[in-house]
Amino acid sequence: MAERTAEQLEPDFLDVRRRSPVTADTVRRQIADPDSPVLVDFDHTIFACNSTELFISRCRPSLVVAVIDFLVRVCLPWRLVPGRRGYRVRDYLCVVLIVVLTPWNVPLWRRAAPALFERYRATGVSAFFADVDRSRLTIISFGMAFVIRGLLRGSEHESTALLATPLLPRPSWFTGGKTTTAVGGVGEGGVARAVFVSDSLDDADLLEVCRSGLLIRPQGPPMSARERLYLPLRYTAQVKYSRWYTLDQFLLVDALVIAIAVTRDVTSLVHFAVIVPLLLLSVMSVYEIGYFENDMHAAKFEERPVLDPSVSRYRDYPIRVQAWIWSAASAAAGLGAAVLLGELDADELLRAGTSWALLLVVLRAVFYLYNRMKTGARVFVYPVLQVLKYGAVFLVFVPTALGVALVMGQITAMWATYVVYRLGGRKGALDRDLFAVAAFLVGAGLLGMASVTHGRVLEDDGRGLENPVPLVAALLWSLARAGKAPVMRAVRAGLVSRS
Repeated sequence: MAERTAEQLEPDFLDVRRRSPVTADTVRRQIADPDSPVLVDFDHTIFACNSTELFISRCRPSLVVAVIDFLVRVCLPWRLVPGRRGYRVRDYLCVVLIVVLTPWNVPLWRRAAPALFERYRATGVSAFFADVDRSRLTIISFGMAFVIRGLLRGSEHESTALLATPLLPRPSWFTGGKTTTAVGGVGEGGVARAVFVSDSLDDADLLEVCRSGLLIRPQGPPMSARERLYLPLRYTAQVKYSRWYTLDQFLLVDALVIAIAVTRDVTSLVHFAVIVPLLLLSVMSVYEIGYFENDMHAAKFEERPVLDPSVSRYRDYPIRVQAWIWSAASAAAGLGAAVLLGELDADELLRAGTSWALLLVVLRAVFYLYNRMKTGARVFVYPVLQVLKYGAVFLVFVPTALGVALVMGQITAMWATYVVYRLGGRKGALDRDLFAVAAFLVGAGLLGMASVTHGRVLEDDGRGLENPVPLVAALLWSLARAGKAPVMRAVRAGLVSRS
């Protein structure tokens, strides 16, 4: 509550049309004018939070809601919608799908919302409207009407006129700005005489046409539902690393390396391209708890923690329990797919599942200890974490000798990068992909020498070093990763020269 109160300072008003500050006394006189309708924005203005994000974050079951939120608001390219109106359609569609698929959240919201309004009420701004005749006051928002009405129930604004998004809006609702909405509520003459208070220049159209369009600082900290809805790798992509780095590392490095490591032929490579990402997601869900814990522990105890500024916004992220649920579900899906695709016998399923569960517990325990060690000692535990991450699939499927060399090359590269970082060097100066490829080629060369000298490295079961499919796949992967850095540099240089 201390952080939230600190954000709700006495508001400073700026007259947008005149580009000049306005004193609090002047604002009070303008609002008190009986001939002036008073329009006020809701989110981050009289309510020190975002009502839509708050509603989505509190809907249950959070696993279902998180998937809906991810598919609708992250995966679809709303930025391509012209006129910067895409976010309104995006939020509306997300809320409607949640209401349709989980209708019990509507009555749950109605019960919880009044207390939330009191918790997030922007007291400094609300004080300006305390004595305004309710017949002159209108709350105007692009948020959902039923969400805002729930928040206002039982407050002094329960009977205040509200212009907000209905559950069944006309298509034109999303094409017009707040001026169009306000005219529909108080008429053109009313808008021309109105005082309008908002926290955002997204409402510039209405701020410019009102008699007095007043801009204030956003009340309350930014809030996003995804910071309170767990999805595997969300914390990694939003806080620990970038979204594109996480996607590249998960699919094109970790999953692909492991799939190649256990493949025998083209058919099995296709099968493992389905199975391995599911099993790896299971591992990374538990691994990500360590990431989260590492940041939270560092923020408390390390003298000079290297943390992303957004870490503080994820303090309530429900990762510690829900990560295990997703991990179990991903593991079940991966092992089930392995049985269906014929890569795992059904009578081996219990053994594989038990081994997998034990590995996840060990991984969690090692990362827990790692996070509580002195940073110097972590250098020697870090490769253990990498072995557990990359080698987990080997509990279920037998790797090729070449595959072990490929995985070891990746582990070695990750460890080398970490050592450079811990010794105070610039880890970005080390081309990790090229290092991994070089380490793999060294291992493959040693295996080749042994194969030439002593015959097959493994038994004659189709997994020998001379098997062309894993060898070709590993070499193609190595070529692609080694060429990634120069290609990206050329692309960036081309973009800079064009600009």
